[in-house]
Amino acid sequence: MTRKEIVVLMDQLKTVFDVVRLVDADVTAQITFDEEGNPVSAPYQCYAYWNRERRCANCISAKALLKKGKVMKFEFIGQEVYYVIGMYMEVDGTPYVLELLSKIMDDTILGKMDKQELTETLANFNERLYMDSLTRAYNRRYYEEQLRGLDYDAIAMLDMDDFKKINDTYGHQTGDAVLRMVVDTILSCVRGTDAVVRYGGDEFVVVFWNIPKEVFAMRLEVIRSAVERLRLPDHPDARLSVSIGGVYCMDEGSEDALLEADRLLYVAKHEKNSVQIK
Repeated sequence: MTRKEIVVLMDQLKTVFDVVRLVDADVTAQITFDEEGNPVSAPYQCYAYWNRERRCANCISAKALLKKGKVMKFEFIGQEVYYVIGMYMEVDGTPYVLELLSKIMDDTILGKMDKQELTETLANFNERLYMDSLTRAYNRRYYEEQLRGLDYDAIAMLDMDDFKKINDTYGHQTGDAVLRMVVDTILSCVRGTDAVVRYGGDEFVVVFWNIPKEVFAMRLEVIRSAVERLRLPDHPDARLSVSIGGVYCMDEGSEDALLEADRLLYVAKHEKNSVQIK
């Protein structure tokens, strides 16, 4: 499909749907075209429409992009419920997702469940599906279903140093508290557009978009240093640290980049409290 054709199609679809928009799922950008037909990103991320500060946990555009097909879901703003269709398409060879939103106006569609109850149910469902209950990071399933296969700029794998020793010495409750502290620290060092995933146990993955390589390297060092400064209130003598493997993957496929980050993490673990980056 050409740029002129997508503009005409979107204008036609606006007579049927409440909202019609084109999304670049890789960078969560809403796309329009100027008078000369050049793509222009909106000055806000696409998830801002849903009053969110980071990528939607159940990102329909990411799923449609990965499947190269059509995906449907319910979404909400406050107590307003929308039925959303995401359709993969290429515009002059560039992959996008066309999102079509219809507001559910008729309360009879909802049956006995009122809008507030439905929105709470949907929110809880997404949370149970994609959030790690202990740390509030995303979980492994989120990576597999929402991030795997996307084109991101950089990826890092982080692993706690001597975490088993912390559990054995201070108990699993303290170990859980340490994991929560570490995730909170990582989140404080990255942007809302980045994704922090508890990949398994005390291992985490962080995915970055729109980040220069030198900034990526500095960001990983900031995370390492911030974790090193953490102190446990009940055990002030305990020392925490993470080892990090990072890959700036402009020339790598996403799966190759993850494998390379894992290899670099293994190298970093030999030194401990260190960053290895490619």
